[in-house]
Amino acid sequence: MTTNKKPALSQGVRKLTIKDQAPDCEISINKPVYLLSEIVKGKKVIDIGCGYGKNRKLVEELGGEWVGVEPFEGGAHTVVADAQNLPFEDNTFDVAIMDAVLEHIPEVEKAIAETARVLKPGGLFVGYAAFMECFHEISYSHLSFKALEHYAKINNMKLQKISGGTRFGIDYHLNVLFYPLPFKFMRGFTASCIRGFIKLKSKLVYLGLRYKRKQNKGEAKTNSDLFYKVECLRMSNGFSYVIQKL
Repeated sequence: MTTNKKPALSQGVRKLTIKDQAPDCEISINKPVYLLSEIVKGKKVIDIGCGYGKNRKLVEELGGEWVGVEPFEGGAHTVVADAQNLPFEDNTFDVAIMDAVLEHIPEVEKAIAETARVLKPGGLFVGYAAFMECFHEISYSHLSFKALEHYAKINNMKLQKISGGTRFGIDYHLNVLFYPLPFKFMRGFTASCIRGFIKLKSKLVYLGLRYKRKQNKGEAKTNSDLFYKVECLRMSNGFSYVIQKL
């Protein structure tokens, strides 16, 4: 006779450690992972979903070449095209920017493959991707940090850096819920409280690792710090990222 023991909430058929859940890259919480002014100087830049071209002046002032892409007429772009079918040769650009664009693309895997194709080896793909936002402006694919890592890997790229924890899904949805009340002025405070609560949880995790699982101080601190970062990422509104083509 066998008994089927019901697994704990969120526990699947395999046991995952915090290292299994974390992205294999540099993780920053509430900090920028790149400065556009540092990576576009003298570079050929494709700005996919550029809108009104807010990055054009910066790129050109730093001696770079800016090419804007939008699927609709009316923006500041130089090419009318969509991210899933970029009309450029392979290995053309040094830097690709997609800032709050990936969630609006129906075939996000194809768009990332196209971005990888037009980037030169060693080129950088940077931007912001929504995650814990609600539906907005015909959004399709809100990507987790593991999704960004996966799509990079299958397109011969490497997720180098990711940043989250500046804003969270919780404060974002409260802002949407209370609109048109000016809750947005409370978002920064709410986000800081969330980070503080997660930090407190990480301290409790440290104690559990030290005294229940008998880890040494260094190992327990490393794992509890990683827990803090992963928990912040899991609840983040979205991510800034740096992906490099290999």
